[in-house]
Amino acid sequence: MCREIINRLYRVLALALVSVIIPWTALAQSIDLEPNLASAPKLLAIQQDAVTQFLATGEGVRVGTMRGTFSGVVTQNFQFLAVPPPDFKADDLILLVDNDGDQMLFRAQVTGRFLSFLTGPTPDPAGNPNRKKLVEFGGPFTGIYEVIQGTGKFQGYIGRKFPCKGLGITPAKNQAIGFGYTEIYDDKSQ
Repeated sequence: MCREIINRLYRVLALALVSVIIPWTALAQSIDLEPNLASAPKLLAIQQDAVTQFLATGEGVRVGTMRGTFSGVVTQNFQFLAVPPPDFKADDLILLVDNDGDQMLFRAQVTGRFLSFLTGPTPDPAGNPNRKKLVEFGGPFTGIYEVIQGTGKFQGYIGRKFPCKGLGITPAKNQAIGFGYTEIYDDKSQ
């Protein structure tokens, strides 16, 4: 019972953190970092989510939001595939549900690499050796979001493949939660 309460608290905390991160990202979006680049791909949507479950088998669940041309809430079941480190591959299913109740199911296949993250100073100014490490693991990835099912306004997207790039991390102090940020681009950007 206590573990169930703790797991619920983690989920609430993760969703609260996602709701704080989204406005910050909106501010960053308003700053044009790549002005007038003819070759820049058209950004269709941004997916931001929190890891709510991550099993030792490499499978887990992420929940959050997607906004842009495709907007709504997302639930993602992810599965890491066996490849030699520092590389990684994943094969995921992502369900987007918008405010009208229309749904789009993506299959995302991504490849990436795990990073060696920066750590705090040695010795730690506060004398706490556990404070130095902030991130346990994670890294950038690229791949394809393929629409495999759709309802309502999303039916016309079935079969389309959208390039993506993103980043996922898990904190060192609680690897059961983590965060993902994915940019999804127009399929004509390939």
